[in-house]
Amino acid sequence: LNISADELTERFIRGDVSRSTEGSGLGLAIAQSLTEMQGGTFELYLDGDLFKVTIKFPIS
Repeated sequence: LNISADELTERFIRGDVSRSTEGSGLGLAIAQSLTEMQGGTFELYLDGDLFKVTIKFPIS
């Protein structure tokens, strides 16, 4: 991917615009927003052409 982890969580940004798969580029932005609204942490790691997401929620 020729994009940073921060850019991947911006709205309407797609990781690979050359792919023919559909998508709006909203999925990661929504997941990050919902996680943080509930007091969790959202971490995205780039690994070559792949990315990994770790989501953690506090136990109350």
